[in-house]
Amino acid sequence: MNNKFLSILEYSLNKFMPYVLISFLVFFEFGFYKVQPYIIMGLLFFLDKHSFRVGYAVALCEERGIDLEKWDK
Repeated sequence: MNNKFLSILEYSLNKFMPYVLISFLVFFEFGFYKVQPYIIMGLLFFLDKHSFRVGYAVALCEERGIDLEKWDK
């Protein structure tokens, strides 16, 4: 196996396996006919999107030299 394939495999597993495992566990426990699993999955997608945007914003501020400590006070 080459390094490129392993990198793609590692990225895919880190990106998609949490969704697959949480989906399986939630739908296995609650079933498809209740509303709770769909709410949990929606919150999971929101959390992932929001944490990415916050991380991107912090990295952008650090790159441009914006002091984030002054906003904590």
